[in-house]
Amino acid sequence: MGTIRSVFRVVFFIILISSAGSSALAETIQCTECGMMVDMSSKFTARIVTGNTTSYFCDIGDLFSYLKRTGSTTAGAGVKDFTTGEWLPANKAFYVHDDKKFKTPMGWGVAAFKEKAPAAAAGAVLDFDSTAKTLK
Repeated sequence: MGTIRSVFRVVFFIILISSAGSSALAETIQCTECGMMVDMSSKFTARIVTGNTTSYFCDIGDLFSYLKRTGSTTAGAGVKDFTTGEWLPANKAFYVHDDKKFKTPMGWGVAAFKEKAPAAAAGAVLDFDSTAKTLK
C-alpha cells in the first residue's frame, strides 16, 4: 500500500511541476502595446516578427495602435484568421470592425479574415489601410 501511495505522490508531483511550468511560460507573454497578458489561443492575437524577435499583441487593435504610435512598417506583422485561427500577413487580411459582434480583449472589436467572403458575411469589409484609418 505504501508503494502505491509513493507512486501516486510522484505522479502528482510531476503533473504539478509540468503544469506550473507551462502556465508560467504563458504568463510571461505580455502585449507589447498595453502590457496585458496575451492569450495565444485567441483569434484576436497579433504579432510582429522582426529577425529573431517576436512582439505579441493581445488585440488586433493594439497592433494597429503600436504601428501608428511607432511609425513601424507592416513587414512581419501577422494576425489570426477569425475562421481558422491560422496566422496570416496583416497587410493581406480582410478586416471587420464591429465592437458589438467581436468582443476583443481591449475592446477594439476588430476581427481579421484570410478570405473576403467570410469577412463580408460578418460585416463591412475593410483592407489594412482602411482599418488603420478607422481605428483612432
